[in-house]
Amino acid sequence: MFNGIFYFFLLFGLTTVSSAQDHRLSAIAMREDFQFIREQVFNVHANPFSQLTKQKYNAYFDSLETGLNQPLAVADFQRKVSLALIPLGDEHAAISIRNAKAQKKTPSWADSVATNLSYQRLGTIGYLFARSFATRSSQDLAVYERCIDSLFTLIRRDSVTRLVIDVSRNEGGASAVGTMIIKHIFHKPYKSYSMSWKRSEAYLAKLSSWGFHDEMYQKALPGELLQFPATTVVPGQVANPFKGKVIVIIGPQTFSSAIMFATLVQDNKMALLAGESPVKGHPTHFGEMYSTLLPNSQLEVRFGVKEWIRPAGRGNVNKLVPDLPCKLPTNKDLPLLVKQLQW
Repeated sequence: MFNGIFYFFLLFGLTTVSSAQDHRLSAIAMREDFQFIREQVFNVHANPFSQLTKQKYNAYFDSLETGLNQPLAVADFQRKVSLALIPLGDEHAAISIRNAKAQKKTPSWADSVATNLSYQRLGTIGYLFARSFATRSSQDLAVYERCIDSLFTLIRRDSVTRLVIDVSRNEGGASAVGTMIIKHIFHKPYKSYSMSWKRSEAYLAKLSSWGFHDEMYQKALPGELLQFPATTVVPGQVANPFKGKVIVIIGPQTFSSAIMFATLVQDNKMALLAGESPVKGHPTHFGEMYSTLLPNSQLEVRFGVKEWIRPAGRGNVNKLVPDLPCKLPTNKDLPLLVKQLQW
């Protein structure tokens, strides 16, 4: 009797899993989701026509939608529909499956903010490694500030006259962390990013659900771009700021707010950048993520509602280029690179 019950539940369980994996979306359901994406992208994204005109982007959407004529599994639809976001030029944009159990859990740097920054002395040079600016909440910013203050106390104690700040593997997080570092190495007013913010009913609803109210945003018309020009930032005062030479190392993995930090450094001539250009990220980019679910597939679509423009303005090539290009070595050879930098 027990074996029979066990066999029944085993068979039922396997059937359930198999059915979930084999679930297919009809052509009608996929096209409804596809139209929903088009409406969201055109009405909510910060600048959907930065690379294609509206007419050409519509034609691109139409060409993709034509191929949605046969039922597809959700994962297959996700791969196909993700192509719709490519013309945005938004490095944060993505369409993903919202099933945490089905996805491999990756470690989060936000779980160990106190270890995301480290310092060591390499001869007469100080080396500050900023692995990540990740946070779980605004409360983590206080932890970062204490860590940065403590590390610069060590830097002063070591009496180093040259300092390397390494963000070559930093994929971003809170831009405020980069600002905390800047106030220890640069003591003059500097120019910030400028920003444009797309007004939409969808994002206004998100803000309201979070309990956030911005009167200027609420009063703007749907589709209006709110413009925020670059401002002059006066660094916060710190006791005994670092006054020696600084070089910031960037690399292929540098991304998001780590790129913003390096861009502020370069555009305001705070220090030289060394290393390699980031692969994915750009100095001028989209940010402040908006996300919503597609009605039928329940895939999550996310993209930016703000466009951040670097202090130097829009250039011909939107790329962070090091002042001192060099191939980044492995960690083992890093001390040699640090000592060989063109100070």
